[in-house]
Amino acid sequence: MGSPALKRIGFLATQFDEYYQNLVFHGALEEARRYPVQLIFYEGSNTNTLSKAGALDDTAFNLAAKTQLDGLIVMTNTMGSSFSRERIGGYLASFSHIPIVSIGLPFENAFTLCPQASGGMAQLTSHLVREHGRKIFLFLAGPKGHPESEARKAEFVSTLAELLPQAEPTVVYADFLEERAYERTLSLIEQDWCFDAVVAANDQMAFGSIRALEENAIHVPSQVSVTGFDDIPYSVLSIPALTTIHQPTSELGRRAVQYLASEWKLNLFDQSHIVADLTTDVVIRQSCGCMNAATGSAESAVAQLQVSLRKLFSLQVGERSRSGVLRRIEAAVVRTFKLEEILSELARGLRRLGIRFAAVVMIDEQSKGTDRSSLYMHLAGDEVTILAPNGQQFSTSTLLPQGLPDDFQAYVCEPLQFGSEQMGYFICTPDANDMHVYATLRDLITTSMKGALIMSLEKDRELTLQREVNKRTGELTSANKLLKKEIAQRKELERELLEVSNNIMTRIGQDIHDDLCQDLAGLGMLAATLESTLKKNGSPSAQQLAKLISESALRSAYTAKQIARDLFPSDLQDNGFVASVMQLVKSKNLTDGDTITLEVQPGFQIDDKEQSIQLYRIIQEALNNAIKHAKASHITVRLSCDAHSMLVEVADNGVGFELKKGKSAAGMGLKILTYRANLIGGTLHFSSTSQGTVVSCRVGFQEGV
Repeated sequence: MGSPALKRIGFLATQFDEYYQNLVFHGALEEARRYPVQLIFYEGSNTNTLSKAGALDDTAFNLAAKTQLDGLIVMTNTMGSSFSRERIGGYLASFSHIPIVSIGLPFENAFTLCPQASGGMAQLTSHLVREHGRKIFLFLAGPKGHPESEARKAEFVSTLAELLPQAEPTVVYADFLEERAYERTLSLIEQDWCFDAVVAANDQMAFGSIRALEENAIHVPSQVSVTGFDDIPYSVLSIPALTTIHQPTSELGRRAVQYLASEWKLNLFDQSHIVADLTTDVVIRQSCGCMNAATGSAESAVAQLQVSLRKLFSLQVGERSRSGVLRRIEAAVVRTFKLEEILSELARGLRRLGIRFAAVVMIDEQSKGTDRSSLYMHLAGDEVTILAPNGQQFSTSTLLPQGLPDDFQAYVCEPLQFGSEQMGYFICTPDANDMHVYATLRDLITTSMKGALIMSLEKDRELTLQREVNKRTGELTSANKLLKKEIAQRKELERELLEVSNNIMTRIGQDIHDDLCQDLAGLGMLAATLESTLKKNGSPSAQQLAKLISESALRSAYTAKQIARDLFPSDLQDNGFVASVMQLVKSKNLTDGDTITLEVQPGFQIDDKEQSIQLYRIIQEALNNAIKHAKASHITVRLSCDAHSMLVEVADNGVGFELKKGKSAAGMGLKILTYRANLIGGTLHFSSTSQGTVVSCRVGFQEGV
């Protein structure tokens, strides 16, 4: 743990890998080495926010508000590209208990450092008009309404109006971004390029414009002069070297730390000294058309170009080396979705980049806020601690469980943000020479850890789902067994009911045939004897009555015999199924006329007793329904078969009946027919229209038959 005297300064900006902000930070870091202070750079943008103007991720800024800081340096000029002045002011209000330095924009509760930029743009514009004869100007501005950009634009426009009253410069807003300036310049080239001078409000927009012009064979500076603003290190290395306006960029960072040190009584600087001499200067190089600012000689220009090329080559070699390390880290972490392996590979890659200290922290999801966090990986020199998958919980205000080590002067804090989800943060020492490394590491950690967490959650969900599926499967299996048992019991009950019904009908039929029919026949014979006796004795009225009794008794005997035959088809056992159906059709024709026809396919035969009785009952019931209700003039009974099944069918040309949708049968009679068909594994089918009704049952042949 550090000494109590150590002061911690939060440095808030939008991008660590943007040259201007990086220079200010390193100026602050250079000055901080003179005092017992520690710098923490909080980055306030990510891949998504950089791709669209007006958007800024304030996750890191909110994290800074939770951290125990002693002072604050805020790049309000770069924040102003995305945040409104009111939003920045509201944010700064949360730090009112500590001294604040605002770089760029003045705020009531902050000490403001702002270079005296007036005059530089006027000198540069005058140089282009008077020295190079430029007349048609394109001005590349920052975001609309940005104070610094608007001030530079206003100075340019007013100066040009004085020098060339007839000039009408074109103003295009490119948001201080190199890629956006490249796109805007390309668009103008595609329309109809007519400009001989491009004045950019910062160096990066100038680089983007030069790239677009050279790609389209519009040469700088022979055809077009291009100038910038800021004088970042790459300005002198560009080809051609960029004419620009030098800002005291690093000095801004140094003066900011000096002010905070004076507030803590760590130095004796007067505040008037801190704000003095922050002026801008015009730096003339080759991009405006000048061969060399110092001597104007071609030899000096060539020598300077050679130096620039050597520096560029050296930078490219270093960047290629670091890019190779980053690619190896990326390749390693994407091979696995295991959190422990990802963090181990990350630690190995960080050591190869020369980073001495790093930590990966995730916001505690259980606390439903950002006050609690969990440490997942800790790198200190050669020692690596992996705490995944659960992590070590601590209060976010300390940034790490034991606080930041005092061993290092500065840290970079990168927010881990996936879309709108705040995941955590990555904090490390700024040891890598390539300032682009940190944003790349941030995005790599974010995506790989998100993938690992998703896979972990998915596995948990799979296990939970599997347990639930197993539970439900067990319940369904038990329910299915019970259902099968109930179905079997119901079928058995139906079979028993129909068997009881058949037995009762058979017994009643036998009783009627054996007893009632015999008694009625005997009664008829006795009545006939009485008639004969009365005839001999000469009693006509008594004779007539006896005759009527005899005829009625014989008709009742015949009817009872028919009922008995319907209830007990004894022909099924004696003569077989086809003969029984023929007898059934014949008996119905005798009572209802010759309206029923029997069609039997040759070879049709049923040997199974159960199938015979049930199919016979189906035909019998269907015939009775047709005779009673169909009002048919003709009924056809068909018996047919094929290689796999047999079919019995009763069809009439009657009035038909309506079958209710969604129901297999209507009425008790049809339901009984359906039950009978199911008992023998058959399929019953009904069709009925106003032209008639067809009732059929198809039964498959049993194996071995």
